[in-house]
Amino acid sequence: MQTKIADVVRRIRPSVIRDMALRAEKLDHVISLGIGEPDFHTAPEISRLALQDAESGYTHYTPSKGYGDLVEALCEYLNRYFGHGVSPEQIAVTSGGMGALTAYFRVVLNPGDEVLVPEPYFPSYRPQIEWAGGQLVPVPTSFEQGFVLTPEAVERAITTRTKVLMINSPHNPTGLITPPEILDDLARLAEEKDLLVLSDEVYDRLVFDGRRHDSIFHRPGMRERTTVLGSFSKSFAMTGWRLGYAFGPEWLIKEMVKVLAHYTSCPPSVSQRAGLAALRQDASLVDAMAAEFQTRRDLLYEKLCHFPGVKIHKPTGAFYAFPNLEAITDNTEQFALDLLYEEQVVVIPGGAFGASGQKCVRMAFTVDCDRLTEALDRFSRFITKQMERKKLRRTGA
Repeated sequence: MQTKIADVVRRIRPSVIRDMALRAEKLDHVISLGIGEPDFHTAPEISRLALQDAESGYTHYTPSKGYGDLVEALCEYLNRYFGHGVSPEQIAVTSGGMGALTAYFRVVLNPGDEVLVPEPYFPSYRPQIEWAGGQLVPVPTSFEQGFVLTPEAVERAITTRTKVLMINSPHNPTGLITPPEILDDLARLAEEKDLLVLSDEVYDRLVFDGRRHDSIFHRPGMRERTTVLGSFSKSFAMTGWRLGYAFGPEWLIKEMVKVLAHYTSCPPSVSQRAGLAALRQDASLVDAMAAEFQTRRDLLYEKLCHFPGVKIHKPTGAFYAFPNLEAITDNTEQFALDLLYEEQVVVIPGGAFGASGQKCVRMAFTVDCDRLTEALDRFSRFITKQMERKKLRRTGA
């Protein structure tokens, strides 16, 4: 009966991130730097107000693009914090950021259309594109160049089938931010080549060192060709509520809502009430979470800089680091498995994010400083053993 499974599903690779999590569940005393999820609970006031609304009757179907008051609040939030200058007609609420991703590709892709994606990239991009009949075309970046997506690399990848350029900043898995001048150049290239742009900005509130989030949406000529994906999951610690959104050209958002009506019917009603409460809460709660992630970033970066054989760029956003381990191992997948079973620490091998990440591992600093310190001590102990083993292999001892 397995022959009945669709070819596009057969081609989906099992999630390395989920596989590592399942392996870790079977062990004791594990510290996970694996799954990219804030360790903070949703603010109690958000949950309380959502429950209160549920008890008041907000348990029914909603408009496919989301409750009107939530859309209005999102509009005000996006304009106030980021200066996007959008209207309610340009916004759709979705069932998680993944829901927005699915609807977008269903709207814009015909069979064989190509989507340029900077590599390394979030693994779910590929199946989302392929389910819609498109082809993911990775645009390689390198550790040596700070994983910056250059316009020259993008231009080399463009063919007659190229339809969409994807951007992800702050970036998963590297924790880096696309420089403003690169966004300028990419915007000019997208306009010149008449490409649509999809910008994944789910970590927009998690930026460090006094930076402000920047978006290609603000560049000249981009408002009519750029769609931005956002989420309540990361910035508001609401991963389990499954609430996201998209904003962009009104003509495209209208088509996304049409798809969403037949895909999820509507976002979860109670989650939408939680989202409304989140947008109305004191901004200091999100700022405090971002500050804590910066403290952890500093701790992790300072320690990794002193580990033998480890190279690292200082993360500037999100909650990830992506250290290069090529001096320690030529197989980061086996390295991650051995680290898990010998020291009970979860990291994700960089190859899970594409060929450009094969020499690296992703570390999510989503545990408190005490546990992060312990995880890094274990990591240090393990790489010392790895270096000793490597030396013995070279000498033939």
